[in-house]
Amino acid sequence: MTPETALALRHIGLVLSFILALLGVLGFARWLAEKEGLGPEGQRKLAHMAAGLSALALPVLFKEPWPVMLLMGLSLLVLGVLRLPALRRTGLGAALHGVERQSYGEIWLILAVGFLFLRSGGEPILYVLPLLLLALADAAAALVGSAYGRSRFAVASGEKSLEGVAAFFIVAFLVSMIALLLLTDIPRPAVILLGLMTAAFAALVEADSWRGLDNLFVPVGAHFLLASYLDAPLAELAAMAGVFLIALWAALRLAPKLGLSDHAARAATVLIFLVCAVTQAQNALLPALAILAHLAARRTRPDSSAFPDLDFLAATALVSLLWLGVGEGFGPTAINLYGLTFAGIAAAHLALALPRRRRWIWIPAAAVLGGLVWLVARGNLHSPDWGGGFAPWIAVSLILASLGPLWRPESYETWRRAKIFAAALIVPAGLYAAWHLMRGGLAA
Repeated sequence: MTPETALALRHIGLVLSFILALLGVLGFARWLAEKEGLGPEGQRKLAHMAAGLSALALPVLFKEPWPVMLLMGLSLLVLGVLRLPALRRTGLGAALHGVERQSYGEIWLILAVGFLFLRSGGEPILYVLPLLLLALADAAAALVGSAYGRSRFAVASGEKSLEGVAAFFIVAFLVSMIALLLLTDIPRPAVILLGLMTAAFAALVEADSWRGLDNLFVPVGAHFLLASYLDAPLAELAAMAGVFLIALWAALRLAPKLGLSDHAARAATVLIFLVCAVTQAQNALLPALAILAHLAARRTRPDSSAFPDLDFLAATALVSLLWLGVGEGFGPTAINLYGLTFAGIAAAHLALALPRRRRWIWIPAAAVLGGLVWLVARGNLHSPDWGGGFAPWIAVSLILASLGPLWRPESYETWRRAKIFAAALIVPAGLYAAWHLMRGGLAA
């Protein structure tokens, strides 16, 4: 047996051990429920905390990504099986699905771990601190909120408590301070300010998450915040915090005029802020226009979603992560295709918003959107021309994304986000795939 084969078998053995440990934690949670009366929320948080803390060992155990990807895939398979009706409410599945609300938190947790492992680039603070926030602060918020929560506020999927948010913030601040002190060399004043900002930002994201998405948005958002501002001077950190607070205040003031809930306004502010933190600020323009077009379409032609604004923002965040991952994982940067995608999403929603007798307005509006895509792309350096000129593809993409809404707008009362986002991705994804195939053919 070669050393490479032995190492591969060792990695596979470790992956299977992690899976067995996951099942063991779920079994232990069910035992506590039966013997000690541990409630459904406690069982879920015990499983999430154990998964988050055990994931801290992955960079130590695995130097290559494939064992971690194998672990993620097998974990998702096991979690999918536990969602089957026969196991969902009894046995191990009840440790995750005993709560009344609909949640996919365990799925988002697995995806968050994989994202952090791939993107941290060997920088411990970018991996460890986001996971600690999820494993410790989130568990503290749930347990304190369940036991002592009295001052409650409404969120999309139910209620949360100010006591739970405060518990999250306190634990997150302590964890952030300790991690920044132990894992970085940044100055002590910056440790305090960045720890405070990370804790406050993560607490805001956790309070405004729904359907278990805090298990994805908290660690990923904290990762982006740290990656963007870890080495920033103290003055820049303070300025960035001030800008964010002003933007949040402005969004909350404008929310009633836009027909947005405070919850959705906060979520939109966080999303646009993260886009600006990860890339150049001009690349937030087209997602912001897509959000406004969605609001116009929702007002003119509502859809069947219970939370249309929040679901749109969640889809926006997931597509943003998709393009970021594709651009960083396969190269080159896909930032211009990211903008093209959201221009298509904006154009499609604009088509839905227009009454039939005014559909002609779509043509000049789409021309303006196309011009904005081109202008934003001009400001992004080091991006290819995507097959001999970007401008024609902009027109094709906007038309293709808007054909359905212009032709049969009534068919978008259900599954609106899935239909529009999928259509808007066709040309950008095709350009990216074709570019890689062409480059591969030239290399051969």
